[in-house]
Amino acid sequence: MEYGKLIGQAFRIALRNRALWPFGVFAAVGGGGFNFSYDTGGSGGGDGGDSIDIDPAVILAVVIVVLIIVVLSAAATALSQGALAESVAAIDRGEERGFRQGFRAGRATFWRVLGLYLLFFLIVLGILLALAVVAGGAVAAAFTVTHAVVLRVLAIVFAVLAALGTVLVLLLPLFLIQQHAQRELVLGGARPVAAMRGGWRTLKANVGSSIVLLLIQQGLVLVGYVAVAVGAVILFAPAIAVLIATSAGTAGIIVAAVTALVVVPLGLAGAGAVGAFGHGLWTLGYLRMAGTA
Repeated sequence: MEYGKLIGQAFRIALRNRALWPFGVFAAVGGGGFNFSYDTGGSGGGDGGDSIDIDPAVILAVVIVVLIIVVLSAAATALSQGALAESVAAIDRGEERGFRQGFRAGRATFWRVLGLYLLFFLIVLGILLALAVVAGGAVAAAFTVTHAVVLRVLAIVFAVLAALGTVLVLLLPLFLIQQHAQRELVLGGARPVAAMRGGWRTLKANVGSSIVLLLIQQGLVLVGYVAVAVGAVILFAPAIAVLIATSAGTAGIIVAAVTALVVVPLGLAGAGAVGAFGHGLWTLGYLRMAGTA
């Protein structure tokens, strides 16, 4: 497989088809994640800050908001995966695709993509639980055999390292299978279980190419996101300087808000372009490799 031509084609598709960028925001790495944190150690406690009194209603509200965002994120990701895979494949054939056509394609495969995600999650969960049982059993056996603290610590360390190594060895091929299976599902019309089988066949016939493609894609996508982040910081630097100079006064806040209205959309556009490129590279690679499976 000619990786240089593949990269060039994926780059041209992402650059010339800006209608794919909204999907690229969510489909960048095959799924996104959100990190939520909040400070529960407020400084206004009347008991000297030794106790934390959190209203259960607040906790419930936070949990509901987090669940809603996670569900919406998963839905947007599933839709975007189908939209990008079908659109990139169509453009590679010489056809045209816009946002509406991509959205319809994503909607048509939405539930099957979600089913594939659920199947993949259950497989990974089963592997993790099995490893946890084996590692826990090994540690428990070591604790039964010896009372020496050093030997017990060594048993724990060995069990953890062995489990982590096994996870890495198993998850890499699973991730590659999932990448191929996702395209098998969207482009071949397969159901989730059949798509996983097809993904396995494609990987088995193209192990080296899949690993090289993964390394190239992850490396280029990382560089792309770093470039977008650096660009956003540079564009926002003047507003930060004004905020500091005005001691976060009204003028500085207004400048920062106006700058954010410009920088945030540009940052999202950049992230979407990078995501569309990364997803498109995998789709083009799959199309080249599927014929050998």
